Amino acid sequence: MKKNIFIILFLVIIAFGLRFLYIDSALWYDEACSWATSTDNAGIMHNLLNVDLQHTPLYFVILKFWMKIFGQSETVLRSLSLIFGALIVPFSYLVSKKISKNAIFSALICAASPLLVLFSVEVRMYSLVVFLVMLSINFLIDFEQKQDKKSLLKLVATNILIPYTFVGGILYNLSLFLCYSTYLYKNNKNKFRQYLKFEIIEFLFLIPYFILITYYAKMRSIFVISHEGVLKFAHIVDAIRNFFGATIEPNIYWVSNGTYNINFWFTILVIIPCIYFIIGFIKSLKSEDKFVKTLSCILFMNFILAIIFAIFKVNVFTSRYIIYLLPPVIMLSIMGLFKKYNPKTLRVCLILFLVTCGIFNIQNSAIMKKNKELAFKSSAIEADILGLNPDDIIILPFGADAPYYFRSLTRPRVFNSDFHKIARNPYGVYYDKSDSKIMAGKGKYKLILNKINEDKVFSENYYNYFINNVTNTVPIGRYAVIAMYGTDNNAIVDIKTLREQVKEINENNILDSLFKKYMCDTIALLNMNFKFVKSYQKDNFTYYIFQKI
Repeated sequence: MKKNIFIILFLVIIAFGLRFLYIDSALWYDEACSWATSTDNAGIMHNLLNVDLQHTPLYFVILKFWMKIFGQSETVLRSLSLIFGALIVPFSYLVSKKISKNAIFSALICAASPLLVLFSVEVRMYSLVVFLVMLSINFLIDFEQKQDKKSLLKLVATNILIPYTFVGGILYNLSLFLCYSTYLYKNNKNKFRQYLKFEIIEFLFLIPYFILITYYAKMRSIFVISHEGVLKFAHIVDAIRNFFGATIEPNIYWVSNGTYNINFWFTILVIIPCIYFIIGFIKSLKSEDKFVKTLSCILFMNFILAIIFAIFKVNVFTSRYIIYLLPPVIMLSIMGLFKKYNPKTLRVCLILFLVTCGIFNIQNSAIMKKNKELAFKSSAIEADILGLNPDDIIILPFGADAPYYFRSLTRPRVFNSDFHKIARNPYGVYYDKSDSKIMAGKGKYKLILNKINEDKVFSENYYNYFINNVTNTVPIGRYAVIAMYGTDNNAIVDIKTLREQVKEINENNILDSLFKKYMCDTIALLNMNFKFVKSYQKDNFTYYIFQKI
């Protein structure tokens, strides 16, 4: 008992220590969206149903109460995720110990895994859903070993929470049901019937979830941009590389189409660890222990389902969307490795892997802090340098829906018009009512082309919205500043150039064409009552400054 307490304390110290490296990082866009959703005056569900059609509410509800108690600083916002992320480590030890003799290595790798460390402090739902999945597996093991209703009830209660925390978590529930019910049917009919009864209860509690995602599917299908990117084999390779490597990709937040620079260090730090962990997992997948084999099948099926859904463009296949699989996969991979290889040699290899993970975490935390500040916070810093105040307004085509760094009453206001949100929604402020039905159907391509060739703003709705929220709110002599993020600056073209570039609208160019038209309209509206002062590029943004006349 004392030994376990010492080990758990040791694991907690390592887990918190590595994750604290990121605790004071600036927020990036998705994290700011978490804050925006949780502070929406109209309510969390209003935001999810009208602005952010892709998430379930549990994490945002918890974050809302967390902010009410502790405040809204970056450190406070990250601390909520850090608690769940760090607790995964000692908890993975306790779970692994129930079915394995090498639980300490499973927990240590969960503590040092670069992917888990980074996302353990993201102001998103990832660490919470990872914790819940580990909790689910814990209760599944308890039910398997004890065969008691109490463990089964805890399992079902936890599984209900998973999809309400992360919309894609339903793939885990589905995989668990299919694999474990098959296992029980073959090995214990009485236990199978008991499990089935509780699964019916779980399904009943998940009916609101299915109604919600049906609504999402309906609304996203009529959005101007309704499809996800095409799945590529490289995306699957990336996910495996980020799961098991001692390093992670620089572009960790999204799918990558780049090639790898295969050299000595990449081989040592990424390729070899990936091969070994995959071999270990395959060993567990073929285990003579039927329950261990079933656990492995659950995780493998979840991975395959994520790929299938990505093929049909229901979701994007990227590491963070399946990160909840990583701790249990690590646990089963370690079990398989110790059964296949010499324990002494394997321990040395795992220790070296842990050391390299730790070194990478230290280096990567410094890089991520800088990148996140440049990516999102820098526009607010620049506004301070320019001496802007609440009389001024910032126009952010990207990020206006999550103005975390402009929330202070002493900073300029943000024009509530995030292009990627309003242009995708045919019922939003960018379209007239007469155009909404057309924009929700196939006629949108012709309509957009006609709008580009007309000598007026896209819609009366947007004209009035801009005049009321920008022109009429900025006093004479004060400023409106357009802050274009990264390559979005390529959307700044004059209307003549846009007409020359766009001779037809199709699925491939609709968003780019709309964006350029949106920027043409915005600048034209500014030119009516503002004079252009200057433009310049700094960090990740290009700034266009206009003064009210």
